[in-house]
Amino acid sequence: MPKQPPKDAWDGQLETLDDLSGAVHYNRWIYGMMEPFLGRKVLEVGCGIGNLTEFLAEGREVLAVDLQDSYLNLARKRLGSRRSVHFQRVNLEKKLPFFQKFRPDTIVSSNVLEHIREDRGFIRECYQRLPRGGRFLNFVPAMPSIYGSMDRHYGHFRRYTLGDLDGKMRDEGFEVLQSRYLNLLGIFGWWLNGRVLKKTIVPKGQILLYDKILRWVVPIEKWLPRPIGLSLFCAAIKK
Repeated sequence: MPKQPPKDAWDGQLETLDDLSGAVHYNRWIYGMMEPFLGRKVLEVGCGIGNLTEFLAEGREVLAVDLQDSYLNLARKRLGSRRSVHFQRVNLEKKLPFFQKFRPDTIVSSNVLEHIREDRGFIRECYQRLPRGGRFLNFVPAMPSIYGSMDRHYGHFRRYTLGDLDGKMRDEGFEVLQSRYLNLLGIFGWWLNGRVLKKTIVPKGQILLYDKILRWVVPIEKWLPRPIGLSLFCAAIKK
């Protein structure tokens, strides 16, 4: 299992989250995959600085949680005026707390599960917190073969295969509704930056360039077979 980097690696994470805040097409793309499965009360685990939260809050009540106070402070500045959005500090490595007043019908996790050492335990906790018919939506990095310097710096314990993530979901009681690889285009860039050039974060210029071309790539990718991809989306339900 890859070793988690030191705490100061989170500085790079924050820089990338800030860069991604301007990647409107990327954030809307992730939200678009999740939207058909969302209920009315959403628990967003690992909300970061709120890049996805603002989309989730459209017509829904959202409890957004994260470990990092600095992230939550930035998210509050962006979205604190919305009465339907609430924020709370939570350490996902520990037991997920019961939320007395907030009972979610959907749990959303975007680029979070790979940061949790005991991911099976966390999936189990999510299953226990959801009611029957509740949904658990995950967006995670895929392809262990391209794990590199950026993964280590961002604090990734792993990258997933479709079979690995689906298996863990089913083992903990979920029924998988949809699971698929995404983002064929991004594979080469991640491999080049993380395995060849040994970069620690995704360059901002590449993020913004990718965001510009993403709106043209997504419609094309819908019609292509996806045996692999840089990312993986999984929607599951508690029966």
